Parts: sequence; C-alpha cells; structure tokens
Amino acid sequence: MKKLLILASLVPSVISLFAQDYESDAGHLMRTDLTGTARSQGAGGAFSTVGADMSSMSSNPAGIALYRTHEFAISGGGIWGGTNSTYLGQSSSATFSKGTLSQAGFIFATRKLSNYDNLSYNRGGSKLDRVVFGIGYQKLVDFNRTDYFYGTNTKNSYAGAMANALNALPTASIDPSNFSIPTVNGYYSGILNPDTTGFLTPRIGLPISQIGQITTQGTLSELNFTMGFNVANTVYIGAGIGVPYLNYHRYASFSESNAAGDSSYQSLYNYSLSGWGVNGKLGIIIKPVQWLRFGAAVQSPTLYRLNESDWGGTTSQLGDSAYGSKNNLNYQFTYTNPLKGTFGASFYLKQWGFVSVDYEIDDYSHTHYTFDGNDRQTSDGINANISHTYKLASTVRAGAEFAYKSLRLRAGFAWSESPFKDGLNPSGYSGARFNYTAGIGYRGRRFFADIAYVRSEYKDYYAPYSYQNGATTESPGVYNSFSSNTIIATIGFKFGVGRN
Repeated sequence: MKKLLILASLVPSVISLFAQDYESDAGHLMRTDLTGTARSQGAGGAFSTVGADMSSMSSNPAGIALYRTHEFAISGGGIWGGTNSTYLGQSSSATFSKGTLSQAGFIFATRKLSNYDNLSYNRGGSKLDRVVFGIGYQKLVDFNRTDYFYGTNTKNSYAGAMANALNALPTASIDPSNFSIPTVNGYYSGILNPDTTGFLTPRIGLPISQIGQITTQGTLSELNFTMGFNVANTVYIGAGIGVPYLNYHRYASFSESNAAGDSSYQSLYNYSLSGWGVNGKLGIIIKPVQWLRFGAAVQSPTLYRLNESDWGGTTSQLGDSAYGSKNNLNYQFTYTNPLKGTFGASFYLKQWGFVSVDYEIDDYSHTHYTFDGNDRQTSDGINANISHTYKLASTVRAGAEFAYKSLRLRAGFAWSESPFKDGLNPSGYSGARFNYTAGIGYRGRRFFADIAYVRSEYKDYYAPYSYQNGATTESPGVYNSFSSNTIIATIGFKFGVGRN
C-alpha cells in the first residue's frame, strides 16, 4: 500500500491534495487552536502562569496547584466561519457552522497540609501547603472547514497529472499499492486514452473547466490526568499524563469538463484518521512576590497509534459512454509529535486583575511517521520531506483581566508563526495565525460563569495537483483567506469553600 509514497518522491506529478498527503497532515496535527475555558480564551489563552483554571492541565500542569477548593467546570458553545478562495483568477467562498464542547473537568484539592507539622514532609522548614488532583477533557484542534474553488484551465489538467504519474512507471500494476486511489480510478473510468505506444493522454482536451471542494471535519481532543503541589504558596509544581484522541475526516471532490459540455468526470476521495496517543507534561510556577508569577512547562513527544481509511470513486461521461471505478484501503501506523515548550509570566495589580504573556515553541520539523514492516523506507522518506518543509515555530499569547467585585472583563491576542520554511509558500499566504479575543465573567463564592468571543484569521495556499510539462512543473494554486468566530460559555461550581 505504501509503495505509492515512494513513487511520490520519484514522480513530481503525483497528486497530493486529492489523495493522502502525510506531509500536509503533519502540520494540521501539530498546530493547536486557542481552546479551553471561556476565562482563558477571553484573555488570549495566556494562562500558563495564571493558574487555578482547568486550561492549566494542557498548558502548564503546575497551574492546578493554585487551587484551594474542589471545582467542576464545563465549557461549550458554537463556531462558525468560512473560506474565501481564489483559483485561476476566479473567486469563490464557502461557510460552515457547528456546536462545540471545549472543556470539562473536575479538581480535587486537599486541606491545607502545612497546618499539620507531624507530617514527615513538613519537617525541616519546607512546607507542602496542598496537593491538588485534576482530571479534564479539552479540545485541542477543531478541523471544521470547507474550501470551494473553480476556474477555467488552459494549460494543464488533473487528468493530465494522473497520466504523467502512470506514464512514469508503465510496467507497474495499476492498483492502489502503486498509485493513488484517484489515479487508479481515473484510469479505470476511461478518462485517460492510450496511444499506439501505450502512452496515456487525457481524453478531455483543453481548455477545461475545473471545480473542487474540500471539507474537513473532526477534532483532536485530550484527556488529562494531573497532580499539582503547592510548596509554601511560593513554588507550584505539576505533572500530568495526556491522552489525546484524534478523529479527522477529509472529503474531497474534483471535476473537469470540456468546453462543449459533452465530456466530464468527477473524482471523489474520502480520508479518515482516528486513534489514541499519550504524552507527559511537567511544569513549574514561581511566585517570588505577590504581584509576579513566572514559570515554564514542557510536554513530551506525543506518540499516536492511528488507523487510516481511504476511499475513492470516479464517474465519467465521455460522449455517450459512462464509466465508473472505486477503491478503498485501510492501514495502521505510528505518528509522533515532537517536544513542546511553554514559558510565561503574569503581573498582578492588587485586586484589580492581571496582565499575562506566554511564549510557546514547537519544532514542526521533527514530526515523525513510522510505518510497519517493509513500509519503513517509505516513512523515512516522508520524515525527510517534513524536515525540509517545516521549521521551529513560535506562538505568542497575551491577555489581561480586569476585576471589580464579582465582575471580570478580559481581552487578549495570540499569534502563531508559520510552520513552513521561508520561500515555500507565496508571500502573505504562509499560514501564520491571528486570534483576537474578549470576554466577560462573574465570580461568586461558590458559582462562576464566563463567556468569551474568539476571532481567528489566517491565509494559506495549496496546489490541488502538480503537472510536469517537460522540465517545468505547473501547479495551479488555491489562495485562501480563512476566518472563524467562536463563542464559548463556561459554568463552574466550587466545593469545600469554607474549609482550610
């Protein structure tokens, strides 16, 4: 099955976007969204040193050590947005909307242990004030998005790219073990015409009308099991285990038709990826004075075991004749996200609130696939391509909260650097992400409620296929401007408020 991926490194015209593209998916699975409680989202997600918030279990586990009571919280809301695309000079748009569960969790905090001098770990002057346990769910990535594009192509075609792939290896068996599912289906649907020498050419001539649509759905979510230690209300240490779960689907369609309207085809390709992973987290927060906290956290590489499902079908109408073909594959492999580091500081203005800043660094270039058995050589080639495509990238988050009695007002901003190395994407379409946030909340003695709004924006670029024309590679590009709007509400309850 994975022989196809070896061919991808040998044949420039192999289609990527409308077949499986592991290099592209590596970027999707690495980049997390701004998620969590409404309180943390309203302040730009800059909560790694603020603590006493459920979002700490993902960003910095030391944050739960600042809890003094038990707590339950759940967050949900809605997300909507759209993509404006330009392809071959034609503009189009597509929208989406859905409900979302952002977070849910429970915190259990012990009594104030530093009151018990007979405990062995409180002898000798070092006071362990509390031990805190947390279990929580948090959505990390929302994959929902739809792209729609169309245009008239006078230079090349998707069918021509399929023909190039097959012509490059004329002796190979035309099945999904050697070529992409859309290419195999294209051949058996009659859209490629062999000449007297067996050389394949598209049966639908130029100029050609092209229509494409890509819809992605699903989420990357994580269960966290966390423990925090409060030492003398000055040093807070936390450790946890994360168990992420991936549920990702991509539905792609691409059609081509001639100017006369008597010959056309449509290629469908559905791809699903699901599975579990595991990682470890370790963090620290130091509060040297009441108005300052600073800290750091590290997340180990996340090891996933994933199940892949590919299905493709092509139907064609060539004059009076109709054809069709479909194929499917299933596969399992191991995928690893690299180490992640977070550093932060927060500044407190007595009872009036705080200002916080986080800096996160991710090494996308060390994302790693491991295929089983004889496919190991293929995964090595993909990993080499990833290291040449991606780089070390930064994320900066900043936020503030203003407090007056029980009222809380919040605002924030987050920027994520493009994960791609310079020069790989057109200027202005590198995939750098911007988030603008605002929020309001109520904090009572036993009950709290928050609501946040997040506006996310980025521009990206991709080529549906690449066509080799002699020594020249032609890749018609789709230029996208994506934006989404999220409203999240959190309700929570505190227990054990009156105890020490």
